[in-house]
Amino acid sequence: MNLKYLYAIIVVFLISKNINPQNSNLLTYDRNVVLNYSLTHVVFSENVQDSFYIYVKLPKNYDKENKKLYPAIYLLDGDIAFPIAWSVARYLQFERILPDVIIVGIGYGGLIYGSKISKRERDYTFSHIERWSESGAAQNFLRFLKSELIPYLKSNYRMDSDNFTISGHSIGGLFTLYTLFSDPLLFKNYIASSPHTSFDLDELLSLEEKNQSKIENANCNLFISFGENEDEEKYFIPNNKIINQLRRRGSDHINLKFRIFEEGIHFSTPAEAMAYGLMHAFK
Repeated sequence: MNLKYLYAIIVVFLISKNINPQNSNLLTYDRNVVLNYSLTHVVFSENVQDSFYIYVKLPKNYDKENKKLYPAIYLLDGDIAFPIAWSVARYLQFERILPDVIIVGIGYGGLIYGSKISKRERDYTFSHIERWSESGAAQNFLRFLKSELIPYLKSNYRMDSDNFTISGHSIGGLFTLYTLFSDPLLFKNYIASSPHTSFDLDELLSLEEKNQSKIENANCNLFISFGENEDEEKYFIPNNKIINQLRRRGSDHINLKFRIFEEGIHFSTPAEAMAYGLMHAFK
């Protein structure tokens, strides 16, 4: 056989051997992807009568700095928001905008099991909405946060109680505003991304009016945003009414930042809102 042809056959054999999936390190994988420095708790709530999956991300040097207290960021819709915040926080820390923080995602198990089970309509709304049979239990969920979850986490992690943030999108944004107007001292920073306030607008405005004196003592930061291309009736009109009412009060008690994201739609804005909301909170 001609040596030139023999050489060609050997080269082809070696190339085919290298791209064989059974022999290529490039095609090996590990099914278990874990976010670094993260843990999961399952917490049962007496107030809600249900269990929640609580995802906690600690700073890299948490175990080495055993006396330091850290700000904490509490995320609604934690099954989706937790990995987003995990990444957004890292980017902001590269810019030295955000300090080391503890990130807490409050979820229903979807991040682990990939399930679609969610009780957000029950937990984030405070009025009964006809199309959501379990809606209107935000008061119970707020009690869970205040009297069960936050004390539990404070007893297990070194958290700075004077620097808590809550962040929510859509009806999570609704609950964020409900928390601010109901119990404004619970958090220092409030991030309401595209809050879906249209069906609870009058109640929200009345709640803010009722608790005005408590809100004035909060000295908190509030970031509200929505996308330029979001529904006008659901987002622009009701949220502008809330913003205008807060602005009429003056800026002494709430450091308000409002932003419209250019060309934003409802599900393109959560990551942007989280980034700019944290910048507003920690600047």
